[in-house]
Amino acid sequence: MVEIRALRDEDRAAVAALDTRYETRSIFELALCPRSITLVERTLPQPRVHAYPMGDVFAHWARWDTAFVADDGGIVGFAACELEPWHARMVLWHLYVAPSHRRAGIGRALLSRVEDEGRRHGAARVWLETTNVNVPGVAAYERMGYALVGADVTLYERTYAAGEQAIYLAKAL
Repeated sequence: MVEIRALRDEDRAAVAALDTRYETRSIFELALCPRSITLVERTLPQPRVHAYPMGDVFAHWARWDTAFVADDGGIVGFAACELEPWHARMVLWHLYVAPSHRRAGIGRALLSRVEDEGRRHGAARVWLETTNVNVPGVAAYERMGYALVGADVTLYERTYAAGEQAIYLAKAL
């Protein structure tokens, strides 16, 4: 059985070792108009494998202050969040589940814990950023009640994700 619990110092190495790879057969192209944003799904000629750099999780500039792990005798998932009280939102900075444990409800359980933490602190919503390449993740977030609330086509220009675009999703609590 998988336990969702608070991150401990001794979990850091296992979290940093999580495999964040996923495969997608499509991406979202952003259709931006002065008063609307539409995600247009485009099938890729070849599947694309994407991974998030886990070095970002514990970097000196990382802003999260609360984190949870999914533990089944080893760390198989991780979520990190931060309360932004000035506008009453809980920001989900990281959510990863090991490929061998995906589609088993672990991501949903971690996200539920983040949502509960937001409610506990009076947040009105959970807000997150992902990339237009993360079609599987967006689909999962949508199944859990999250909706598109914004985009930034320049955010990743000078990063490892150059060429990708940021999309923002949120859910009212």
